[in-house]
Amino acid sequence: MAEHREAETRSFISRLMAGAVPRAGFAALTAQYLIVYRELELAADTMRADPTAAPFADPALSRVPALTADLTHLYGPGFPQRIPVTSAAQRYADRLREYCHSSPEHFIAHHYVRYLGDLSGGLMVGRKVAATYGLRDGGVAFYAFDQIGDPRAYKAAYRERLDRLSLAEEQLAALVEEAQLAFGLNGAVFQELDSAYPEEISTAA
Repeated sequence: MAEHREAETRSFISRLMAGAVPRAGFAALTAQYLIVYRELELAADTMRADPTAAPFADPALSRVPALTADLTHLYGPGFPQRIPVTSAAQRYADRLREYCHSSPEHFIAHHYVRYLGDLSGGLMVGRKVAATYGLRDGGVAFYAFDQIGDPRAYKAAYRERLDRLSLAEEQLAALVEEAQLAFGLNGAVFQELDSAYPEEISTAA
């Protein structure tokens, strides 16, 4: 909870919700998410063969297609050559690549932090940024889970699966520790973006 609260109150996200981050900063955030989710969803492809991790690796959660569409809208068709990549997002992706393709507890830790956050506060962020930046025709697909009919029920079922995990004590400890690290890695991305995009903008009508 401590790591969760710290990540939620990072200045960049607070300013984003207040409409005080330039559009370029929001586009850059979307780009960092693509770097992270691309690696996490590659790991999910692998983990669908693991009996412990497979119940969590639900294709209905996949964000990469939505992020690709968002970045095409925000940057234009040539976005792969133009997106900024922070060193924090690269470290995050490197961690996922190193641990989440082979360790179910590490994969579940990162999966939980990312997707349950998206299904909670992320939905509110999506509505806010769509209004702030006038994104009525695209750019916020990442925040819409069209294949999840009832996010609240989905989260409850997800937590029940967590409660039913049959892992050794050391594996459970590793899962908790990795979830704490995931919040820190996420927060480091916000911190870099906060420094890179400090100027304020007025909220769009």
